[in-house]
Amino acid sequence: MMIAHHQGAVTMAKDEVAQGANADAKALAQRIITGQQAEIDTMKTILARL
Repeated sequence: MMIAHHQGAVTMAKDEVAQGANADAKALAQRIITGQQAEIDTMKTILARL
């Protein structure tokens, strides 16, 4: 469930990066993409071990 939750955050952040007007918000969105994708990758690795 958390993977889907994080993927939703990545989707929203990508929309902000692509369409946002505020540079600070776009920078935050990029950091969210990076962080959430790293966590998705970690969760997938954990699931593969189960």
